[in-house]
Amino acid sequence: MKKILYLFLAGYGILYAQNQKFVYEYKFVPDSTNTSNIKSEITHLEVTPKGSVFYSYEVYKSDSLAKADLEKQLKATGAINVKSGMRKGLFRDKILKTYPDFKITQESSTTGKALKIVDDRKLNWNILPDKQKIGNYDTQKAETYFAGRKWTAWFTTEVPIQDGPYKFHGLPGFIVKIEDAAKSHTFELKGVSKLVTSYNEEMTLHQKAVEVPYPQYVKIYKMYRKDPLAEFRQRMATISNQTIRDASGNPIDMNKMLKDRELQELERLKKDNNILELDLIK
Repeated sequence: MKKILYLFLAGYGILYAQNQKFVYEYKFVPDSTNTSNIKSEITHLEVTPKGSVFYSYEVYKSDSLAKADLEKQLKATGAINVKSGMRKGLFRDKILKTYPDFKITQESSTTGKALKIVDDRKLNWNILPDKQKIGNYDTQKAETYFAGRKWTAWFTTEVPIQDGPYKFHGLPGFIVKIEDAAKSHTFELKGVSKLVTSYNEEMTLHQKAVEVPYPQYVKIYKMYRKDPLAEFRQRMATISNQTIRDASGNPIDMNKMLKDRELQELERLKKDNNILELDLIK
């Protein structure tokens, strides 16, 4: 009976999901030693009958503007200058889910390499009797363990789509709010509208990505945390016989530049110790 109900809700949800856009506010604490530093980012979950895509609106907007600017420079001068602060936003991954099987693909270039990560981990939910009004929605409580964290979700059957922010899905309704036990990562629904203009990859600074299974990504990510410039050094090795100059025309000492950048990245990663998928650094 449960399976029949699940299939009915999934089918009805697909019919309901005629190009909807759900806006979430994502609040998170990057550094567990500095809990007063709370970041906030607007994210979008675009839902169509075929599936959904979840991404940072701020990243998408800044990448679109950056690409347009770089194309303009290239056309005018034949060269490009990547301006400081051109790329904004902190949540740089994109999460795609297909319906009705909910196959999840995570597009990420965090490690310096563009990857399409096929994530087949299952979410096992414990649905509880607790209920709460969040915004305009009557919601019910559910809990799960995922990526090294315990999560509490509040879902509504008023929106018959078994989806939610990031990789979260599989409840008998739509996730309105979800946060981890430490309350250091929270997604909360802030708005819903008809999807008029959908995510367009051609407007972003996307790269051709390599598809990898999740277990392989774990290895790649752990290596990146130990040596964040490994991928960059490999690329630089291909032009080792060329002289690279700064904006004033002076030659750049690449060894010194790489060493300085490595120290900066390692210091940055020390403060990025509370990532959403915490088990990646445990």
